[in-house]
Formats: sequence, C-alpha cells, structure tokens
Amino acid sequence: MKNGCAGIIALSLCLGAAAQAQPQYPPTTSAYYYTPEGAGLYVRADMGPSFFQSGQITKFGPFNAPAAGRVDYNTGLDANMAVGWAFDQYVSLDGEVGYDGATINSVQNFNSSDARVYDVPFLANLTLSYPIPHTILVPYVGGGAGGADSIFDAHGFNNGATYLHGSENDVVFAYQAFAGLRFRLNPNLSLGIGYKYFATADTSYSYPPGRFQPGPNMDIGFDGVRTHNVLFTFEWKFW
Repeated sequence: MKNGCAGIIALSLCLGAAAQAQPQYPPTTSAYYYTPEGAGLYVRADMGPSFFQSGQITKFGPFNAPAAGRVDYNTGLDANMAVGWAFDQYVSLDGEVGYDGATINSVQNFNSSDARVYDVPFLANLTLSYPIPHTILVPYVGGGAGGADSIFDAHGFNNGATYLHGSENDVVFAYQAFAGLRFRLNPNLSLGIGYKYFATADTSYSYPPGRFQPGPNMDIGFDGVRTHNVLFTFEWKFW
C-alpha cells in the first residue's frame, strides 16, 4: 500500500512538472500566444529650434505673375506629437502631427513686415532602433511622408504698391528624415535628442479682393520650405 501511495505521488509530481513545461494557450485559441520583446503602443513628443534654409519667392500679383527674390527666415520652432505601435525592439510605425514655423527675416525686392510661414504636418513615420546591449542607449533612424497644411500670415507683405493682409493656406506634400539617440530611463520612459530634416513641395497662396486690395485675386508663391531641426524628445511605451 505504501509503495502504491508513493507511486501515485510521484506520478502526480511528474504530471504537474510536465504541465508547467507546456506552452500556455489563451482559452479561446489553440495557437501559442507570443508577443515580441518591446512590442506595444507608444506616444512621443518632441520640440526644438528650427533652422530654415533660404528660399525664393516664385510669384506675386494677379494671374500668377512671376516674381523672383531671395527669402531669408529667422530661427523658428518645431514641435510634434505622435502615436504609434512598436512591432518589437527594432521596428515601429507611427502617425505624427506638428508645427514647424518661423517669421520671414527679409525678401529681396519686397517688404516682409513680420510676415511668417508655418506648416502643420501630418505624416506617417517608420523608425528603426537598435538598443545597445547592457546600456540605456538606443540609437534610431527613420523617415516619414504625408502632407502639410502650409499657412502664410502676410502682416502687410508688399512690394511698395500692392499689400497683402491676413492668412491663407495651401495643402502640399511633405516628407522628413531623422536620426538620434534615446536614453531609456526605465522600461517605459525614454528621453533623447535628435536631428530632423523636414521639407515640403512648393506653396501657393491666393488672396481674394478686399479693403486693401480691389480687383482680382493676388497670388503669392514660395519654394517649399527646407528645415533643419534639433529636437529634444520624450517617449512613453505602454507595456
């Protein structure tokens, strides 16, 4: 009888160990459930100075009259928010909206009078990251494409004879490329610093007749913006 009890106990222990060694399945599926390390939802925010390359004015006047002149910008501001999904530690995809704008410093042959250009981008980004083993360092590189609502705030922009007042917008293609370094402070929180190049297609704004401008629509166009941005980043991962 003692040998029988001992055998039953030994069999029970073996079965329990075997059960623990088996993959665990969700109750509603027969497939093994596996989540890659680092996979999950995240949010990101970044902000920093934006340095605009010089451009050109391409038209000014009724009926898209051609114009020429160098456009120089003051240092501006770039700020963005993104929500995305990390497939693992290395690849993530997100949607981003933001702001990138600056006042115009000068336009050759025109009076800018504190006019400004700013963009509200809406982009899809792909990011590749590489967590360096046994450190908190995570270098990354990526790029994105989509569009931008580009806004020109005239503030009395003029050529000495014709004045533009108010704001007009143009929705154009936009893209960006970026790289940087994140510091993973804990499994959820990372802070970092990065560089981003942002660009848009050429823009065109049409001002309807008004108090200061009787007659046909006045059109003004610029080369697309090209900006170099230094960004300080915050990222929170939900896992």
